[in-house]
Amino acid sequence: MACSEPGSSRGSKPIQANDAMRKPRILLAATGSVAALRFGNLCHSFSRWAEVKAVATGGALHFLDRASLPNDVILYTDEDEWSWNHMGDSVLHIELRRWADIMVIAPLSANTLSKIAEGLCDNLLTCLVHAWDYSKPFFVAPAMNTLLWSSPFTERHMMSIDEQGISLVPPISGAMAEPSIIHSTVMACAGPGISPWEPTQADAALSKPRILLAASGSIAATKFAHLCRSFSGWSEVRAVATKASFHFIDRASLSRDVILYTDEDERSRWNTTGDSLLPIELHGWADIMVIAPLSANTLGKIARGLCDNLLSSVVYAWDFSKPLFVAPAMNTLMWNNPFTQRHIRTIKDELRISLILPLTKNGAMAETDEIYGAVRRCLQSRFPRGHVAGI
Repeated sequence: MACSEPGSSRGSKPIQANDAMRKPRILLAATGSVAALRFGNLCHSFSRWAEVKAVATGGALHFLDRASLPNDVILYTDEDEWSWNHMGDSVLHIELRRWADIMVIAPLSANTLSKIAEGLCDNLLTCLVHAWDYSKPFFVAPAMNTLLWSSPFTERHMMSIDEQGISLVPPISGAMAEPSIIHSTVMACAGPGISPWEPTQADAALSKPRILLAASGSIAATKFAHLCRSFSGWSEVRAVATKASFHFIDRASLSRDVILYTDEDERSRWNTTGDSLLPIELHGWADIMVIAPLSANTLGKIARGLCDNLLSSVVYAWDFSKPLFVAPAMNTLMWNNPFTQRHIRTIKDELRISLILPLTKNGAMAETDEIYGAVRRCLQSRFPRGHVAGI
């Protein structure tokens, strides 16, 4: 698609704000998909550093919780578009088109995709798209079931919007990309000026932060590739995976520039006296470590000081003056077990490991955009702006 790789946005020019100090203006839109349940998270991600306005179709309102939106985000619907009364009254979709520096539709349903591809404009959102200035960045994150995604109609419609210069944030078999992926893709592709975190040419000469990501045996490891991609756009990423995590990780979905280490690598690296030790190498290389997901088993090993695999050996050798984050993931019964609570207290109080807990669902891993945000804030406070590229 038009911007499937950072920096390749066709027809998209860097945002030139009249006032260099004003925040970028981002128009977020949601259409009728169950993925609209995550629209609030997406709005929060962008509103930390940008002015955000939102548009929702009638279908999106079946899933979108208005109370989950940031207080300063205005949500527009078709009713607002049809509030025009007299000649000379402003037209909402024209106002929003002029206001926005960038537009993002996430989720983009099959129905709205087809409307955009065929040039229909029967609601506020499609009127906006029809009137959009395509010299400004425009992203879509499709969301639909696998059968719809595989339909020849969808393929044809995707080709059509690509020709229009609309940038794609690819789904996984139809499922919408993680909010953190959408967030990082927009920042990486939109050009200088879109975000206060966008690296400049001067930053290119600086070192990128080095992040060691690790996954242990939990079904939440299915999200590990998404997490790697969200960080690899602006940092150096290496990954560690336990044997149990391979039941859930698709290696082919990892970013090409992310090196994945396993227990086999630790065993094969050392042959004779003087050979380097992989846990020590990784400990020395990384600025920060993140274990997501952290299973009950690996949590217990860390809390009790066991080191019987690569991941637990890295933790055992870790320099705790450097940040180490964990995002636990287990079923509710295991989460509420007294052993788990004791282990959590140990790693938090004695080892000073930072916990990233979900807002809901006891034991469920935090959303990837919550993990991304926690690590990003830590790096920003740890490294002054201009010291490390992308921070």
